[in-house]
Amino acid sequence: MIAERLLWQKLIDDFPRLAEKVKIASAGIIPREYLRHAEAKGITFQYPHFGKNPNIYALQYLAKNGIDISSYRSRGLTKDMVTDAELILAADRLIKGEVLYFYPEMSEKVLTVKEFVFGVSRENQDIGDPMKLPDIDEETGAWIWPEGYPDSYIAEIEQCLSHGIGQVCPVYKGKSLH
Repeated sequence: MIAERLLWQKLIDDFPRLAEKVKIASAGIIPREYLRHAEAKGITFQYPHFGKNPNIYALQYLAKNGIDISSYRSRGLTKDMVTDAELILAADRLIKGEVLYFYPEMSEKVLTVKEFVFGVSRENQDIGDPMKLPDIDEETGAWIWPEGYPDSYIAEIEQCLSHGIGQVCPVYKGKSLH
């Protein structure tokens, strides 16, 4: 959701005519392998996984950038979303693999963000550590990340977006960008 809002803002600022023609949406899918890994460590996530408020790190970070997401609610990836999308970008290979597990026919349009931005030959295709587990606040169910992890994760997203905005535009070839 951070990447969605930052990319959307960048399109509005740098390519306002393209922003009128493009739909950017964020949706989640929690990889089965991640859930098994968490369970083995004694961490159980609240169900349903989606329909929740943004985490505090996203709220604070985007607020610093003048973006209000307080009314945002997470949502799960659906077949309609996948079918309608021209491009699906996953934060890491684990999420990409999970999308392809459920929608193998969509392999042509599912990439990690880093594959899309830097190419498939890049060694590290993941934003953050795909198996990094948060602590879970027993009372609220909120995810609590180790000190500094959200900042490094967000910095990787920003790096990809600053390098990748030029790659997003050719996806919409033939359309005037300014």
